[in-house]
Amino acid sequence: MEKVVGFSFLPAPAQRALKSAGIASFEDLRGFTRKELLDLHGFGLKGLRMLEEKMVEAKVEFKMK
Repeated sequence: MEKVVGFSFLPAPAQRALKSAGIASFEDLRGFTRKELLDLHGFGLKGLRMLEEKMVEAKVEFKMK
């Protein structure tokens, strides 16, 4: 099973959810809100918390609305 490059720290279902949404990098996340990610099948609060920690390090923010 292919993992999303850059998101290997996430659980496999969250990685698949990001891939299915066309999200392949932290930069891609700028086009999404937290709610949009949580609406993806396989992406939950645990994945969101883990992702937000890495986003702070990468100085990337979600779209506001």
